[in-house]
Amino acid sequence: MQKLKVVAMPTGWLTVDRSSQIYGRYYGQQIKVPVWSTAIVGGDKKIVVDTGIHDPGWVSNFVCPCTQAPEERLERALKEYVGWSADEVDIVINTHLHYDHSGGNTLFKNARFVVQASEWEYAGRPLPTQATFYQEFLIGREPLAYFRWQFVHGITDIAPGVRVVPTPGHTPGHQSVAVDTADGVVLIAGDCASCMENIVDLVPVGIVHETAAELASLRRIRQIADFVIPGHDPNVVAGSAGIELPASARLKHVES
Repeated sequence: MQKLKVVAMPTGWLTVDRSSQIYGRYYGQQIKVPVWSTAIVGGDKKIVVDTGIHDPGWVSNFVCPCTQAPEERLERALKEYVGWSADEVDIVINTHLHYDHSGGNTLFKNARFVVQASEWEYAGRPLPTQATFYQEFLIGREPLAYFRWQFVHGITDIAPGVRVVPTPGHTPGHQSVAVDTADGVVLIAGDCASCMENIVDLVPVGIVHETAAELASLRRIRQIADFVIPGHDPNVVAGSAGIELPASARLKHVES
């Protein structure tokens, strides 16, 4: 039995209104939040979940203030935290295709990319309120790149001990990644949960496509996770497997 390990890697910082992280709370409070990428180590395949931003200058000009230290560039973070080069990575899983979760996709010349089919379709025709977050040049829609994508439908095993789980709401095709480790299930949440407060308090993220779906997805995380790596939580420790889900937030049954 393979012993998988999950490693969170910081790949830059965004300055945002805190209400974009937590629905209906903290309006007007500016906060710096990390952009996490995650490596799944110990299996037959080298797997990266989410690839951060591609250019802090572009993000600052078109979305929000952004900084990225040299050591936070994804290719350097991969080398320092897990000893991989980008060319060695076999699989990239994108929780969704926003600029801060797919920006580094072009670094991975030999990888297969995994995304929900519904997310790929939505990325081509997003709501006007989300259009800025999708950029075709980051996704790689040229014909050759298209055939490097694996479009999945619902819960799918990607490798032994690694599966994707639909968690729509932030976007209609959002997925999270559940990893079986020796310590329990680590759930890489993407932007279904920007921070642990979303999960513990059952409060959606501030940027939502469908609020009811987002609430259902947060409940799903509470049902299956032992540890969580939220997409932008500054309390995640670099190099760790995320934050343990408090006992009070664990669900033993499906809520109505």
